[in-house]
Amino acid sequence: MSNTKESIVLKYDDMGIPSIMLKVENTAKTLEEADRMFFVRGVEYDSIYLSQFVNCIRNGRAYSLPAVDPAVRINFDEAIAACKRKGRGWHLLTWAEWKYIREHTIPDIHGNTSFGKYHNDETEVGIGIPNCGRTLTGTGPANWFHNGNKETGIADVVGLVWKMIAGLRLKSGVIQYMPDNDAAAPDADLSISSEEFQEVHVDDLPFPDPVRMGANEDSELVITTDKEKVDGWAGGMRSETYINLTEVPQILKDLGIITDDMKENSEWLSADADLEEAIPLVGGGYYSASLAGPSALGLNNGRSDVWTNLGFFSACLGEPVRR
Repeated sequence: MSNTKESIVLKYDDMGIPSIMLKVENTAKTLEEADRMFFVRGVEYDSIYLSQFVNCIRNGRAYSLPAVDPAVRINFDEAIAACKRKGRGWHLLTWAEWKYIREHTIPDIHGNTSFGKYHNDETEVGIGIPNCGRTLTGTGPANWFHNGNKETGIADVVGLVWKMIAGLRLKSGVIQYMPDNDAAAPDADLSISSEEFQEVHVDDLPFPDPVRMGANEDSELVITTDKEKVDGWAGGMRSETYINLTEVPQILKDLGIITDDMKENSEWLSADADLEEAIPLVGGGYYSASLAGPSALGLNNGRSDVWTNLGFFSACLGEPVRR
């Protein structure tokens, strides 16, 4: 049984300027039944507002609006700042919020995956932007929305631009994350030197080795606790990933790194263990073709990287719950 309720609303920033958001209400009757997305540093929230559209930037602030060219050529820190400038509760979409979107996305989701159109059906198009492969936000057909509904769905979850998210990273090949939705906290330290991130461990030992991602000796993407087996960049279809773990911790599934259909999944997964820090990009872009999808994930870009196919969603916290 679902413990959430959804509605499309206008959410105003501290300057009174609206964004169009999907309000996800926490309707759980008990604290234990509530989705962990609603928990930020141990505080339970009554709702989370998720952008309906990939964001544009106006006067240095991020906005969720339809039929606009999404903000690109912006790096990770600039995206975080554009969200936080909007006022209390506003933040860059987190891995926990993306998990919610991913789990509520229809199976046959499409998007701008081939320079303005869906790669498998050229009749599925959005309003193109001249001289580039992007389309105006939300101008594609209904199955370019996460729930198959243009009125109530989140647009361009798949394709258009890769979306930067917060609270997950690869640190010199080691998978690190912030628990629950702590990355949404106003004072969350998302810097490269942050000590708020946790490592993923498999074995319950006094000094367990963390789970790592990167290239193995055959240049295949490997997920393992053996640091001697991980070196450099690798990527491709999820089905080509080599998983060398005695067991798969649930957090790796929650983070979207490993999926239940891994052996049949053709969506993109990549990692670069040589980078000091790699930030997560999700969903695919306008050139990704069959590699795009709700479980597409890249962990091979640094926080200073900027591209014409790299954008973001903002989100906002509701109010603390009083039980």
